[in-house]
Amino acid sequence: MKKRLKPARDNGSKKKKIVEQGAIIKKGRGFLKAALVYPNTYKAGMSSLGFQAVYKLANKIDFLACERVFLSDSGKKGKHIKSLESGLSLEQFDIILFSISFENDFTNLVQLLEDAGIPLRSPDRNHTHPLVVAGGVACFLNPEPIAPFIDCFLLGEAECLLDIFFDKFSKKTSKNSFLQTLEKKIPGAYVPALHTSKDPFKIKVQYLENLEKITTCTSILTSGTAFKDTFLIETLKGCPHGCRFCSAGFIYRPPRIYPCNNIYAAMDTASGKTDKIGLVSSAIADHPGITGICDYGLKHSFKLSFSSLRADKLTDEFISILSNSKVKTATIAPEAGSKRMRNIINKNIDERDILLAAKGLVNGGIINLKLYFMIGLPFELTQDVNAIVELTKKIKSAFLAASKKKKKIGTITLSVNPFIPKPCTPFQWAAMEDEIILKKRADIIRQGLKKLANVKINIESLRKAKIHALLSRGDQKTADIIESALKHGWAFAMRQNKSYCHSIIYQEKPLDTPLPWDFLNNRVKKEFLAKEFIKASKEKKSAPCPMMDCKICKTCI
Repeated sequence: MKKRLKPARDNGSKKKKIVEQGAIIKKGRGFLKAALVYPNTYKAGMSSLGFQAVYKLANKIDFLACERVFLSDSGKKGKHIKSLESGLSLEQFDIILFSISFENDFTNLVQLLEDAGIPLRSPDRNHTHPLVVAGGVACFLNPEPIAPFIDCFLLGEAECLLDIFFDKFSKKTSKNSFLQTLEKKIPGAYVPALHTSKDPFKIKVQYLENLEKITTCTSILTSGTAFKDTFLIETLKGCPHGCRFCSAGFIYRPPRIYPCNNIYAAMDTASGKTDKIGLVSSAIADHPGITGICDYGLKHSFKLSFSSLRADKLTDEFISILSNSKVKTATIAPEAGSKRMRNIINKNIDERDILLAAKGLVNGGIINLKLYFMIGLPFELTQDVNAIVELTKKIKSAFLAASKKKKKIGTITLSVNPFIPKPCTPFQWAAMEDEIILKKRADIIRQGLKKLANVKINIESLRKAKIHALLSRGDQKTADIIESALKHGWAFAMRQNKSYCHSIIYQEKPLDTPLPWDFLNNRVKKEFLAKEFIKASKEKKSAPCPMMDCKICKTCI
């Protein structure tokens, strides 16, 4: 079903109309009304496979009408946000489900509640207000910065949680009565008002045992996303490589593989709707059937795109697949310039892999290259930052030599991001680097590459990275700072809470320090993460996680 949206009314945009295929509109009386809210713009929310999966799952429940709500594109405060499907305001729903992929959207969540006239703090709401629920990967890393605003969290993968939650939820039961027993009835439920830091009971984040009967793909095809009219299919959950800064490699451990037949069926679903397929995961080329998957897509006349690629997986065969898919830009992530630093972060690729990948891609007709690097990593030295410059020059040299043969030169784009210590990773105890030092390291890269033609450099805002670190690592006191920031701006809020913010962002924690998210059971043992942090300090690498049920190292059970 095609549906034309009017974003000027629905999400604050005055751009041309957006065409959707697959929106679900339930009409009639008696439905429980749920607002599924992505606390960012329509473009960002509809690019999220997780958000789309929840929308589809929720609307499979017979008595539930689930509608989408997004932040206004204009970003103006006080904007009266309405759902896309029926135009209802947030306060008119029985329940609000926030789907949160990124910690930076915590502030938008609070802004949306305020704009809807809903009391921000859970204890200040009564029976006339919707039940406010939150989930998504940002929540099961660390829900504490927004815990005071949320009635309950559903922590884990939606397939494990939604049906049982709505089976228990009833409009006839008082909100307080429902919440009182929720944690005991539903594994993965967390009710902040009833769960104290001294409670020995751990919340067990919920994960699917396997993906044999699961397909995660686009449910609403739309022209209004970063992947315009592209049908997205997830091929793998997690990542086997265990880069020590990356939460996906640990919270989803061991990685789970979607069966090829499920992916073929998803492609069949896309047939006739679009000619573009986007394969999505943290480790695309690690799917054992990736060649067959790509062949199936190409045989059915789809243009294929890929979320990101590891340099050591870019074989001639795989590059040929990219070329046949008319890919013009490929993304690889060396993350660090020196071998020493790649050992520290457990990035098991070497310089030769990276240079061969750059050369092979250009030879295959893929003339633009995006490179991801990080600065401010634990144990980083100035020489490691200089190595980013030197590695980029070597990549450019290999890139240029291959480009001359093709008589066509593309662009190398560096995306440089400050390291942010994330919960549930081996680097969760690390500190973020001081802002002054980060500026100096960013300048080393800018100055070192400024004379290099066809090289662009994008460096993430250091101010935004600092806020991101606070939202990622904070406890419930962070909620006070979020409220203050909405009223007075982040600079004022962080200045007024300077000591607290400094302790959260810039202080390395001893390995035996209690952390705000310790009450969550994310399967991987804290002791294992600590051993990995110690190995990083000694510049030692670890083997990848086997892509099967973890019966060898037993870190996940």
